[in-house]
This record gives sequence, structure tokens and C-alpha cells, in this order.
Amino acid sequence: MEPSAKDHILSSWQDTLHSHGFRVTRPRQQVMEIITSSTTALTPQEIYHKSLEGERFPGIASVYRTLELLDKLGLIQQIHQPGGCHGIWPTVEGHNHCLICRNCGQMKIIEGNEDITGYIARIENQTGYRVDDHWLQFFGTCSGCLD
Repeated sequence: MEPSAKDHILSSWQDTLHSHGFRVTRPRQQVMEIITSSTTALTPQEIYHKSLEGERFPGIASVYRTLELLDKLGLIQQIHQPGGCHGIWPTVEGHNHCLICRNCGQMKIIEGNEDITGYIARIENQTGYRVDDHWLQFFGTCSGCLD
């Protein structure tokens, strides 16, 4: 994530925590910085291991509690990864989809502007479901791994 985007997200997350009556503790700040600094979706264990690189680090329970809080506030989303695990990524506003490299895990957010209303209507007619949301991810190989 670009430095200016990271700073904007961190500032927004801090404001959201404060406006909901939560403090931005050192462990919460560390977890938020790790998530926003990554170009890949990270599992909770990966976030914890990255936190160990710092001088002072949160316990694994603090990592999970922080992730639960960020999820409750709608600040993070879970991304399905090729290996079957879910990774954590900042929530992106608007209609977007993910493009994930199977080799290195690098992730790009792409605009989801395609019209799939006909497809959704067909699914609803065939199943009797009322579709109110969808989640679309693409997997492939990034240009860096193709070289």
C-alpha cells in the first residue's frame, strides 16, 4: 500500500476507534500498521509474527482482539487465499474486487463495474434465493512473478 494511502487509512481507523469510544493502544496501533503496510492479505498468525520484529510486540490474544474490533467496526475484510486460509485486508469502499497472485500473494483491488444483474436474476430464479451481495476474487500470476 502506498505511504499516503496507508497514512490516510491509519488516520481514518484511529478516528473511527475514538468515535466509538475505543483507545488506540500500542498493540492496536501495531496491528493496524502491519495490515496497512502489507501488499498481501495477512492471516492473524502472519500479523503476529510480523509484530515480533518490533521492539515491543503484542501477544497473540491482543492481535486477535484487535482484529475482532476492526472487523466489528467494518474496517477490515477477510480475503480468501489460494491455499484456503483467509487473510485480512482493509475494507475498500465502493464496488471492488480482488486480484491475487497465486505465487507471491500480492493483491490488487480492481473496480467492479461489470453488470451482472442478469446473472444474479438467473441465480435467484433457479434457486429461489434473494441475492443481496456478492464477493468476487480473481487469482492469477502477477507481472513480477511472470518475469
